[in-house]
Amino acid sequence: MSQDLAPHVLNEFVHVVLVETEDSLNIGSVARAMKNLGFSKLHLVAPANFQRHKAEVTGRWAKDIIDAAQFHDSLPEALGGIQDVVGFSGREGKNRFNLMLPEWVSDFRALPMKSTALVFGPEDTGLRTDHIEHCRWLVRIPSTTAYPSFNLAQAVLLALFELTRQNWSGMSAINPAHAPDWNDFYQLDRLVERVLTECGFFREGTPEPIPGLVKNLFRRIQPDKREIGILLALFARLERGLKLVGNEPSQK
Repeated sequence: MSQDLAPHVLNEFVHVVLVETEDSLNIGSVARAMKNLGFSKLHLVAPANFQRHKAEVTGRWAKDIIDAAQFHDSLPEALGGIQDVVGFSGREGKNRFNLMLPEWVSDFRALPMKSTALVFGPEDTGLRTDHIEHCRWLVRIPSTTAYPSFNLAQAVLLALFELTRQNWSGMSAINPAHAPDWNDFYQLDRLVERVLTECGFFREGTPEPIPGLVKNLFRRIQPDKREIGILLALFARLERGLKLVGNEPSQK
């Protein structure tokens, strides 16, 4: 049974995930931005040469957030148990499914709340293709065309500020038993990749974005726990069938 959420409970559902951050000062600045707006769940994926004392220089008054930050070796590890994943990127292209920040927040507000990771990439490159494959949506923060890129702490601050501008009174939380988490999607990714490789749909020469686009289709349709279980069973059966066909002796 769902329950009404007070605005401060937003913190219980939103996780800030920084991927391969290169400068500990930037991590501190992000922690301070989170503290300013009432968020505390910080995840660090393979940060480069993390130095806590440097993070504390810019993370003044946010030492508790830095101390409680969770460290992960990979993005899939960081997303374990998370039910939705949103990446932030200023890049555009025909194979990207960008939403503008206010549009995404409006969509987020319209649905029952679930644990959601806001993923931000390295300072120099932003999110790469291998990161984007784990995101249901990519969000772009409005900016001028000439200067579309924000620094890391600015991007996190603007994203969280836009969330806090909403009225969250009366919101309900999704029942965790009804929503798959990202471990389920990661398992499905591996099955889809093996099946489509085995049947020849993925092969040498397949354009780089295609595998990610195919796998992301299942994230974007937002299956519930039962539906993703059916998808897992379906692709597992297809994989077994393809292996059986491949092991049959050829007929001359």
